[in-house]
Amino acid sequence: MQFEHVVVINDPLEALADTLTREQVWAGLMWRVEDPCAFQPALVGCEILSRSGTQVERVLDFGSFRMRDTVRIEPDRVVSFESAAEGERPGAQLAVSIEEPGEGLLVLRFAYRTTLNEQSGGDAEFAGYVKAAYRAADIDTVRLIREFAARGRGH
Repeated sequence: MQFEHVVVINDPLEALADTLTREQVWAGLMWRVEDPCAFQPALVGCEILSRSGTQVERVLDFGSFRMRDTVRIEPDRVVSFESAAEGERPGAQLAVSIEEPGEGLLVLRFAYRTTLNEQSGGDAEFAGYVKAAYRAADIDTVRLIREFAARGRGH
């Protein structure tokens, strides 16, 4: 399954939302790398196994199972999360990129790729639920990044 969508951060036509800088958004994304429990309620722990300037290896603890993932970082541009398929759990990739498609417009693009087959039988219906859950989680990510920035972090 492939799924992609954008969440608007700054829209010059929307005067009610606080404007965030690219740096604040990036700091929020790095917070998601370092403290994923704040972004995923089902997550009970995260152990960072290794890190370099552009890569972080983690083990995510969901209580009933543990999952290893790799985070790749293109500073101030893209953060990518990848986990391999394991047993019945499909493999997944998520790339979150900061984009400025127009003057004063800042968005996050979320691009998912999983081994879930959205073309066959029950998986097709299930894929619709998965996409809706991804979209809701991504909107919540932006809400958390806004709160993070409002607390004076990410400057």
